[in-house]
Amino acid sequence: MPGSAPAGDEGIQPHGWLLACDGRLERVLRWSANAPAHLGVPDLAVGMSLREVIGREATHNIRNALATHREAHRRPALVFGQDLPAGGCYDVAIHTAAGEIMLEWEDTVGTGSDGAYLSLLRTMIDRIREISEFGQLFRTVVRLFAGVLRYDRVMLYRFATDGSGKVEAEHHGPDLESFLGQHFPASDMPPPARKLYSTNLIRAICDIRARPVPLVSPPGMAAPDLSHTHLRQVAPSHCEYLGGMGVQASLSVSLMVDGTLWGMIACHHYSARVLNMNERIVARMFGEFLSLQITNLLRTKRLAMTRQTHALIETFLKGAAPVADMPAYLMGHLKEMLTFVQCDGAALWVGGRWTYSGAHPPADAMDSLLELARTQAGTQIWHTCRISTFIPDAARYVAQAAGMMIVPISSQPGDYLLVFRREVVRTLKWGVAPHVTAPATVEDGYFGPRTNIEIWTQEVTRESLPWAAEEVEAATLVRSALIEVMGAYHQLQLCERATADLRQRMLNEELNHRVKNILSVVQSLVSQPMAPDTTAAQHVESLRGRIRALALAHDQAVRSEGGGLLRALLDAELAPYRERSFITCTGPHIWLTGQSLSVLALVVHELATNAVKYGALRQTRGRLDINWTYDTRRDEWCITWRETGVPTITPSSRRGFGSVLIRRGFPHELGGTTQVDYRPTGLFVTLNLPGRHVSIAPATHTGPEVEAMPPPPAAMEKKVRDADILLVEDQFLIAMEAEQAIEETRIGRVRTVASVYEALKAIGNRVPDVAILDVNLGGENSIAIARALRERGVPFIFATGYADRTLIPPELHDVPVERKPYCATALAEKICRMLSPHDTGSTAHG
Repeated sequence: MPGSAPAGDEGIQPHGWLLACDGRLERVLRWSANAPAHLGVPDLAVGMSLREVIGREATHNIRNALATHREAHRRPALVFGQDLPAGGCYDVAIHTAAGEIMLEWEDTVGTGSDGAYLSLLRTMIDRIREISEFGQLFRTVVRLFAGVLRYDRVMLYRFATDGSGKVEAEHHGPDLESFLGQHFPASDMPPPARKLYSTNLIRAICDIRARPVPLVSPPGMAAPDLSHTHLRQVAPSHCEYLGGMGVQASLSVSLMVDGTLWGMIACHHYSARVLNMNERIVARMFGEFLSLQITNLLRTKRLAMTRQTHALIETFLKGAAPVADMPAYLMGHLKEMLTFVQCDGAALWVGGRWTYSGAHPPADAMDSLLELARTQAGTQIWHTCRISTFIPDAARYVAQAAGMMIVPISSQPGDYLLVFRREVVRTLKWGVAPHVTAPATVEDGYFGPRTNIEIWTQEVTRESLPWAAEEVEAATLVRSALIEVMGAYHQLQLCERATADLRQRMLNEELNHRVKNILSVVQSLVSQPMAPDTTAAQHVESLRGRIRALALAHDQAVRSEGGGLLRALLDAELAPYRERSFITCTGPHIWLTGQSLSVLALVVHELATNAVKYGALRQTRGRLDINWTYDTRRDEWCITWRETGVPTITPSSRRGFGSVLIRRGFPHELGGTTQVDYRPTGLFVTLNLPGRHVSIAPATHTGPEVEAMPPPPAAMEKKVRDADILLVEDQFLIAMEAEQAIEETRIGRVRTVASVYEALKAIGNRVPDVAILDVNLGGENSIAIARALRERGVPFIFATGYADRTLIPPELHDVPVERKPYCATALAEKICRMLSPHDTGSTAHG
């Protein structure tokens, strides 16, 4: 093209195209060689108006996106689903670089998918939000990435302080070797690449075999800055590096902690893999949330150690306050001082003499260690995991002290606390010899396992375990307390203790008040006279059920800060009867106060007990419909209990506890009204609850998990604890949720498969004790699996998100159905009953 030429080695990956404009977003300065074809402008030239090239609407949308985005120099502004005059629909990433505005265009994938990706991101975040242990967090992350982004291998790296990396977690296909636990030298990511990964937090390589598309630039124009572009071409050396491992596509997501590159999520794929813009955003935002989660866990761990150290300092200073001879006090309490850090021994130099505790170097080595303390530490904390690096003679006593932390305990150099750790011999597996220097490229660097190089094993000797940052911080607190703020800190702790004592007294008084209220209610229940037509055992069982219902409501209220969900209360009380009768509960998501929750728990229990004895819950043809609506005029909630499909029930002449509770207790306690009708079709009860007892709950709030049924007896728990459970579920995230629900109940081991073929193969390899089958498996269903299980006499449960059984053939209508989303308690209870020899009548055997 006249007046322009390819821009040297600069180029982009071919699944998109690029336009570079001036800083005012008016003129085109350069472009990728495939841009004219997408634009339908074969004579594209430098200086052409951007509006003429992409149209007025696209220019307007891009300007608006850039105007509302303040960090376009490091995080691109985005426009989704932009149509162009020449045809085609594109997603656009916009960012500024060296005075130019880069516009990256990629084909829009699908329609209306933004909400789905947002929901997917939220689900991924929810999976790790509550995890508080690093190992579990890392394992969950790699599984999520592998399941959601569908890469063949996903690894989570963590960088050490020396820049080397280690694979902390990994998820890979069954035919791939594992890199878990391997170490990689700092040279695998040279400083230029490390800096680039610290500013551009995501790097996607879609196909190393694809030919890059060159950029077209005016002659003499400086090379463009493509550091933050997603489409940036891959350095040839990096392509060769990935190709040597058989990798064709990759994704790297940086994990930043306190502004430092802490680690990375590295994904490998052994065929081409193109991530659309939505998927990249999900990966990047999830990586940023994970970085915050890691930061939070690190700070929580540091805070826990800080609190432990504060407690140590408080105890230590409390005893030291009346002591006149501080050196003698320190020598006598050296062992207690060492609890701030894990160590094997210590030596205290104070008052011109040594005091020892635990393992320590021989006496003739202490002078050289004291000299090292004076030269290396001075008045600051200093540590090493290899003393022999500084004192060669230290090799002879590594069994007592291979590593050392020096803690000065006086404002001027002179007094020291030396903390020791013994030698720990370790064998490290390196992806490459740590002394080998890898070629460095600013573009991408070398990062990841080198399967084309033999694993290099290193035996580490004469070293202790390294000293963690939180341990150094704890030592700093101890040192500061000893030499600077001893008196002030002691006074502060006394004040905090007084505050804590006052708070504890207030909590005790509140607890005492609550216990008295509960005891009063229980006393009222116990004092109810026994009905004339019941036995003592029946009366005791009825009383036990009422107290259980009250306890359930109280437990929910306590765990929910004084209230609970009506739907959760109904689900818990009616769960035992759902398989024998048809039950519906319809109404808004409402939250009840603690008082109304307790009263309604007793009312529902009495109604359910009555329905089991005489009404709709007595037989399979019975139906129970519970509905609640709001009357704005009266500011009250109308709760109706309707039983149908049963013989006519006549009112009893006797007023039992349930009748008195509904007719008098409900109005007295809550100020509402009730109405009980014995209709020809069944019992109809109306409860009008004043609005002050109710508030609307968020749709996503499910309240605390309520145990719907008592746990199985000990014999049953022992039988099913090691049950082999087959889970057939094609949705990865739902499968994870089901696995977690089952594992939390500790009833057995779960094998998860995603298709009919895998399920039949799994059954052929080992017949399970029980199975959970997702009815709809995408393009197929699980009926063939159900028939195979029935032939082998294996009980199973259908799982479905639909309310009917239209997908289940008539011969399988006796199989229990569990509605999605899974309820851990209900699912565990079904499995326990299916495997229990005491309840074979309810088992869906084949």
